[in-house]
Amino acid sequence: MGTHCRTIIHDDAVPLISMYRQFDGYLGGHGLELARFLIDMKIVKGMGLGQECEQVANGAGCLAAQMIAYFKNEPGNIYIEPMPDEDTDHVDYVYKVMVDSGKITVEVTGDGNNFKGTVSEFANYCKEQ
Repeated sequence: MGTHCRTIIHDDAVPLISMYRQFDGYLGGHGLELARFLIDMKIVKGMGLGQECEQVANGAGCLAAQMIAYFKNEPGNIYIEPMPDEDTDHVDYVYKVMVDSGKITVEVTGDGNNFKGTVSEFANYCKEQ
């Protein structure tokens, strides 16, 4: 049996996408991978011609699309699902990526964990677990 998790990207507190992961959803697995994806990501509003594109997301929707491309490399394990009812969602961890005014914060709950902070703080938190 795997460690199930869900990652939800929010744009100004509005949930955009729910990504379910069937295996390796714990902090030292999915958490660290998510931190690596987010650590140098810059959120911009509009992109100009010739603008550097590495580690840039044109808003939360662009970030969500890039996250799926980053994690989904084979059939199975990673799925896009409707937003769950929090009372009936049976996952071990919930990762919330919050994009608000160009800033990214991460919240994690599950298995006795309750974290909220910047991406750098999140990366350090995952390494400590």
